[in-house]
Amino acid sequence: MEFQGYRRQDGSVGVRNMVALIPAVRCANEMACRIADEAGAGVYPLLHNQPCVHVGPDNEMARRVLTGMGQNGNVAAAIVLGIGCDPISAVGLAEEIAKSGKPVEVLTIEREGDYDTVVSKGIKFAKQMKSDAALLSREACDLSELKLAVKCGGSDTTSALGCNPVAGWAVDQIVDAGGTAVFSETAELIGAEHILAKRGSTKEVSQKVLDAVARMDKRILDSGVDILGSEPTPGNIKGGLTSIEEKSLGAIAKSGTRPLSDVLMYGEKLPGKGLYFMDGSANTPQMALALSAAGAQMMTFGFGGGLPSRFRGMPANSMGNLPILPVVKIFSSPQVISEIDYFDVYAGTIIEGKETVPEVGLRLLQELMAIASGKPSKVEMAPRYREVMEMWRIGPVF
Repeated sequence: MEFQGYRRQDGSVGVRNMVALIPAVRCANEMACRIADEAGAGVYPLLHNQPCVHVGPDNEMARRVLTGMGQNGNVAAAIVLGIGCDPISAVGLAEEIAKSGKPVEVLTIEREGDYDTVVSKGIKFAKQMKSDAALLSREACDLSELKLAVKCGGSDTTSALGCNPVAGWAVDQIVDAGGTAVFSETAELIGAEHILAKRGSTKEVSQKVLDAVARMDKRILDSGVDILGSEPTPGNIKGGLTSIEEKSLGAIAKSGTRPLSDVLMYGEKLPGKGLYFMDGSANTPQMALALSAAGAQMMTFGFGGGLPSRFRGMPANSMGNLPILPVVKIFSSPQVISEIDYFDVYAGTIIEGKETVPEVGLRLLQELMAIASGKPSKVEMAPRYREVMEMWRIGPVF
């Protein structure tokens, strides 16, 4: 099975061909928006909330994420924007992104002298980069060159029966073909982590799974909350889920059945082929950020049903309509069939007894190949919307 992608100088493959505007700090978000508005379609500001009041590991995570997004195969060229007093150096980010071989420019108020000069030069650079990117052509790429992220949300009683196992079936096919898949949501392993740990490719990998969940559980307990035996989101309760363990069993289904190659840090680059778990949040914007930084070219998002499925894009749609990580939406509740036009794949036929998981999984895989080859996903066709991307943090803000 093949898709049509863009081959990059560093050997990576893109399924989109965007010019990225990357603020080194959130203070530069406004300049990124100004440049994108003037440069037009194909130029996208990757707005985020990273401030200058994070410390230590959180700054390092942010640096890793911003670098990884710039190096993502879906980015044809990048402009890094800064003020000059940024805790994460815009110049340093540009240098790291440039190691991928793609065109990179860096603009800061300190170096250019004033805000207006940064914006005017940014518009000029962005238009030229967009013009150059338009000359690049798609080429045939094997399924083994796909890097898929899988995520779920709006979970209900149909999630574990429909959309999640369908995504897991597709993950198995991609891994078997020599490709790569990555999933996350550490809190949604709680109560079922031992099941995933059994799939570790080594004892060390299995222990990493258990350790990641133990750290997350400790952070939750330290806040005075115990989510074991309970369900933390009202939407999930309305959808019929009764406990975090029940939700975790359904969440694991989206990872398929193949051995787990390793456990990654938040935003860590995918080190090779196979199936990976990323230690991180269950918050969609935070994880979309990190999964794109890891090098994923696209992401499935499985909805069970309920109120979240009635969004035209996605809940917390900070990255949903940005080409750096095209999102393929799946839903499985026949009760929200009226929303079918806003989803890429309907898995409710499994609940209705009309299709099997492999049959719907094959439809999903075919849709993934089409979208990887340039077909817009339903979220990409949604009205343009910008929301600041949220960095995960584990330390204090001062």
